[in-house]
Amino acid sequence: MRKAGKTRIICLVSSILLTFCIISCNENKVAYPSRQMPAGVTSDISKLKSGHELFLNKCAHCHGKSSEGRSDRAAFFKPAASDFTDSHYKDMDPAYLYWRIEVGKTVEPYRSQGSVMPAWGVHFSDEQIWKIVAYLQSRAH
Repeated sequence: MRKAGKTRIICLVSSILLTFCIISCNENKVAYPSRQMPAGVTSDISKLKSGHELFLNKCAHCHGKSSEGRSDRAAFFKPAASDFTDSHYKDMDPAYLYWRIEVGKTVEPYRSQGSVMPAWGVHFSDEQIWKIVAYLQSRAH
């Protein structure tokens, strides 16, 4: 009887821990529209160059490196603004990057997390956003 009681407690604790793990994993996922990057954007040097120029003119103040004009105030952003050089950005869903550029801080969970990123969808064309996305993914290493 004692052994059966311990087994039940272990199963109960394990079930609770597993439930918390599953809930925690699902909290980090956000829903965003499915989109397809236009063919050739990532391989067209002129489009990547255009994306780089847009990045330097509109994004580098917050997302660039110091040598690209990153503002000192970017150090105080919570959450921090990435410079998109981490390798995981190379494999990130382009539709997600497009969506984040398009909507910025206007959606959850980013609004409540204190994001300061503007919604660029009203300022950029679809083509410009895709060029930035392609450049960001080429920047990752």
